[in-house]
Amino acid sequence: MDDGPLTKKPKYAAYASQQPSEENSTPKNTLYVNNLNDQIRVETLKSNLYLLFSTFGEVLRVSISHKQRGQAFIIFRSVDEANLAMLSLKNEHLFGKPMHIEFSKADTKDVR
Repeated sequence: MDDGPLTKKPKYAAYASQQPSEENSTPKNTLYVNNLNDQIRVETLKSNLYLLFSTFGEVLRVSISHKQRGQAFIIFRSVDEANLAMLSLKNEHLFGKPMHIEFSKADTKDVR
């Protein structure tokens, strides 16, 4: 198995026009990502998430709590960029674990 951060190549364009499923909350510019590898240093995880998600649009901030390891919030400039990233990267592997991605239930202003 590859030790690199992304172990499966995403299929970007194929998902661009899909709508979010009903299982996700209302579309927002903030994504909630969990099932992240909690054995990876926070700084390393944060920089890799930024690089990966910025492929789909302008990432304003990546927020990872030191207390709640294995999850992150990715804040995009627009809802469309967040939607494209979510649909393209859902269940893709990062550091050996499939990412679970959905629209954040919290308002962007509440994400620290």
